[in-house]
Amino acid sequence: MRGVGRVGAVRSALVCLLVAALLAQGACGGGGGSQPTTGARPAPHFKPGFNLFTPEQDVEVGRQSAQQIAQQVPILNDGAIVNYVRNLGAKLAGKAPGYKFNYQFNVVATKDINAFALPGGFVFVNAGAIAAAKNEGELAGVMAHEITHVALRHGTNQASKAYVAQRGLGAVSGIFGGRDSDLGQMIGSIGGLGANMVFLRFGRTAERQADLEGARIMADAGYDPRDMANFFKTLQQQGGQRVPEFLSDHPDPGNRIASINAELPSLSVSKNPVHDTPDFDQAKARLTGGAAGALRASDEPERKGPSDPNNMPEGAGARPAPPAAEAREYQARDGSFAFQYPANWDGLASSDESNLIFAPKGAYGDLDGSTVVTHGIFIGAVAPGASDLAQATEAFVQQQIDANPDFRLARRPERINFNGRDAFVTVVAGPSPVTGTLEIDAIYTTATSDGRLFYLIAIAPEDEYKTYQPAFDRIINSLRLK
Repeated sequence: MRGVGRVGAVRSALVCLLVAALLAQGACGGGGGSQPTTGARPAPHFKPGFNLFTPEQDVEVGRQSAQQIAQQVPILNDGAIVNYVRNLGAKLAGKAPGYKFNYQFNVVATKDINAFALPGGFVFVNAGAIAAAKNEGELAGVMAHEITHVALRHGTNQASKAYVAQRGLGAVSGIFGGRDSDLGQMIGSIGGLGANMVFLRFGRTAERQADLEGARIMADAGYDPRDMANFFKTLQQQGGQRVPEFLSDHPDPGNRIASINAELPSLSVSKNPVHDTPDFDQAKARLTGGAAGALRASDEPERKGPSDPNNMPEGAGARPAPPAAEAREYQARDGSFAFQYPANWDGLASSDESNLIFAPKGAYGDLDGSTVVTHGIFIGAVAPGASDLAQATEAFVQQQIDANPDFRLARRPERINFNGRDAFVTVVAGPSPVTGTLEIDAIYTTATSDGRLFYLIAIAPEDEYKTYQPAFDRIINSLRLK
């Protein structure tokens, strides 16, 4: 993200004098820096600085800014990748100091290497940063750095100084004199939410704090802080290429690599820290097309809008051909399941066969960096989110909804007999990003003999679901689970 112009040198000097005066008066205690912490947190190296905002106002202004940004940048809609990033983020945020913000993580579908955090816990990681990281430790370093900006409230600290520069000491003394701070007034004075880059442009001191406190978060979460330094080294070595946005947006506070390494003796780094995980390898492969888990889609859906399937102009991106009566057989390499699917459907498989797609041509493809399906099935087996089938089902369904924010639960999980097995069927629905029509997803879940959660998601637009229902029934009836 690119910011707005910096405050002039004279105004910056004025800010420093005013802040010093406020600190001398003990005013900062009322600005949110001493708000109670909910839940245990490790002692940080640094504490939040001068701030006119309360932590609750951090959340409100961060939420409004995040909503604006979500309308301006493409948000990745790949459930596997987004859930991976959110799980990693939650692991790191659990070690963050200070006020207990409800951290929320999203992935921006762009190749630019960058990440940024808004006040109140709204963190965005570019897909390019995931692709550039050599292992999970490097990605954890990027995210721990951004989490620290939130925890130390750097965004609203910047905004507070900008407000003082605009309004003077009198306005600040009025706030601390007993009146509640007017969030709208303060935001308006610094240019409004349209100029929210004030929350993202930090100085060298803030960047140094984010590096060192982020290193502590990494160590406490079981990672090696040297991986954060390695990520910076990787970016610096990209000679001849355009400087990654992460370096231009995050000014170098000096020799950050040496600083992180110098901090190591004071940190409780595990003897066997986490460097890489299969989950990271699969998420990165889905982004880069690697062999570890990429779904390869050769065709791209073309139809836009709720056109009448019976009255489509020739060559206007017609809907896929109806499912053929003839069938093909598919059997997993490990023999865990097999089924039959329409002969005119293509099969797309990840290398570990945990994520499979079967769909007709023109019904699947890449959209904003993620694979989308308008007609067909997702099928596979994954590690369950809980030992109980009902709870594992609810967790899996929620993952699908989280990955598709416009979708909603249309029918709660209903217990069924799935070819002799205890199972559930759940229905979610929402507007398809490709067809523009209401999409219906029927999610079938059951347990495999080796303890995994088997799923089958039958997908079709609402106005075509009856056409596809017999094909879905044939697939289900032909299914053989080990």
